Amino acid sequence: MNLFSKGNVLQRMFSLFLCLIAGFLIFEQNGYLAIRNTADGTVYRTEFRTELLPQSDRELLRQGIYCESPSDAARLLENFNS
Repeated sequence: MNLFSKGNVLQRMFSLFLCLIAGFLIFEQNGYLAIRNTADGTVYRTEFRTELLPQSDRELLRQGIYCESPSDAARLLENFNS
């Protein structure tokens, strides 16, 4: 599901392209887990602090994790909260 892997510029460019079309981007915003609806640009910030996550997860969130559907985004958010 995460298209942002280390050192893979082509995958990052493709993910950015997908985000511009439609989908959801999960990322860290001011220390909190947030999600952006890329179709309309709406950002929803959760109350979950990213400092509680392992370093590897925080790194992924700094880059952003693209999800194609609301169910994928919800599943990923649920995994971070558990």
